[in-house]
Amino acid sequence: METEKITVKQFFRRYEKGERDFQHILLEYADLSGAELQSIEMGGAQFNYVNLSGIKLKDFNLSATFTYCNFTNAKIESCNLESTRFFDCDFTSATLISVNLTSTYFTRVNLQRTRTSGFGESPCRFRDVTREDGVFVPGFTFDLYK
Repeated sequence: METEKITVKQFFRRYEKGERDFQHILLEYADLSGAELQSIEMGGAQFNYVNLSGIKLKDFNLSATFTYCNFTNAKIESCNLESTRFFDCDFTSATLISVNLTSTYFTRVNLQRTRTSGFGESPCRFRDVTREDGVFVPGFTFDLYK
């Protein structure tokens, strides 16, 4: 399926009209900070340089790729993050509640003060990550506390 590049204005217009299928979209250099969004399908979506600080996401199927995105103080609840990839993202003080983290990738991600209650069948993959307690874990690992 081909990727569809959209603007934040187009995204919100479509969401407000009731659209919930945003699979394979590309959103770049956008500000979604503080938005409250629910029940969206975003499989295959790409987000580059998007401000998601303070966003509230509930009942999402993300399975997306996020590069240089800001999730500070975000609240992500009851979402499927299976196979989602986060590169160079900031999750400082974010809350992830009841999220499926099966095969989720975190590369060069800041998780300081992040609260997580997740589940999944296969482990997350971490590379060069700062844990919630501020400790930097270099290299690749499945377990941030080994």
